[in-house]
Amino acid sequence: MQDLYVISAVGQDQPGLVHSVAKVLGAMHINIVDMDARAVRGHFMMFLVVDLSTSKSTFSELNERLEPAREHFNLGLHIQPYEAGRRKANKTMVVITVMGADRPGIVAGLTNLLANYELNIEAMKMIARGEYIAMEAAVDISDMDSSVRLRRELRKFADYTGLDVSLRDEDVFQKPKRVVVFDCDSTIIRAEVIDELAKVAGVGQRVKRVTQRAMDGEIDFFEAITERVGLLKGLTEDQLKKLTRSIHLTPGAEDLISSLKSMGYKVAVISGGFTFFTDYLKERLNLDYVFANELEIENGRTTGQVKGEIIDGERKAQIIKTIADRENIALDQIVAVGDGANDRFMLEKAGLAIGFNPKSILKEYSDGIITSDNIFGLLYFLGAPDTVLEKYENGMNGEH
Repeated sequence: MQDLYVISAVGQDQPGLVHSVAKVLGAMHINIVDMDARAVRGHFMMFLVVDLSTSKSTFSELNERLEPAREHFNLGLHIQPYEAGRRKANKTMVVITVMGADRPGIVAGLTNLLANYELNIEAMKMIARGEYIAMEAAVDISDMDSSVRLRRELRKFADYTGLDVSLRDEDVFQKPKRVVVFDCDSTIIRAEVIDELAKVAGVGQRVKRVTQRAMDGEIDFFEAITERVGLLKGLTEDQLKKLTRSIHLTPGAEDLISSLKSMGYKVAVISGGFTFFTDYLKERLNLDYVFANELEIENGRTTGQVKGEIIDGERKAQIIKTIADRENIALDQIVAVGDGANDRFMLEKAGLAIGFNPKSILKEYSDGIITSDNIFGLLYFLGAPDTVLEKYENGMNGEH
């Protein structure tokens, strides 16, 4: 005898709709063993797996008793025998998030990639709509050797489509994130401060070449900063202050940090740049922590030396641990956002690693990638409340 049945219902979303079905099942002593219900743009869908063995009622009686709900709510309501499908006791679930300018073919492209690897999509939903789209898919990768190959394919998909993509374990938020740590240069701000200092000092091209080699991982950061700072000898404090006022934040960065603070996150900046600028950022953005290198100044001019310990890639990772200790949290409760090779160790330590316009070497260590057009998209990766996301979406769609 068939005991399990599937009840599916589709119609316009209305108050009392779920209750109209549930009260019938309760009155008939029919047990609900599984359920999924949701509203999408004013339309409602519901799936119930019910067990008739707990009731003396028949399938025909159930069908008849549900007729008033069909009529009153104009439901497309169907009942059919349950057939066992894919149901694994132990699954390896990942969450894929895709963001960017909306256009036809995005869903087709992503689902084609997953179908080619015979990966099962267990849930998929839009989390932003309009000219800007964000969608999320929960995918079972149990039959895949590892997520590394999928991560690489998703990076190719991102490069080809110009979309921002993240891949993270489904349980990454079992411990809520508490702190978001940003790199500074080319992340929170649009420039590399040391390159701007070099322009003022008249050694712009020489310093820029060294900077690029360091960001691409071709030379050691310690060696690079020592060489570059040496070229900056003689800059005045007034020149540093003037430069501070001329450097621009990445568009959206100020609103993003404000939103993170409103959600209760602590926000930190760990920079291979310099304290004269990060101290200015701390005050402007109400940052909780800033760490940066300090230019040595004597008689009002830079000496060409760094004062104290140089913050390189490994030092950034140590600072992440320091912040975790101060906040009394685990490292996996920290989100790290960076762009260059010297951010690798910081991203490796964090619970969620985000590459922001990342150099090629950093992509291998990133759970997700965000471009400068979508910096606010970090909120989608963090599962921000709808009220925060709607404020952003309205701005993206030109509603002010």
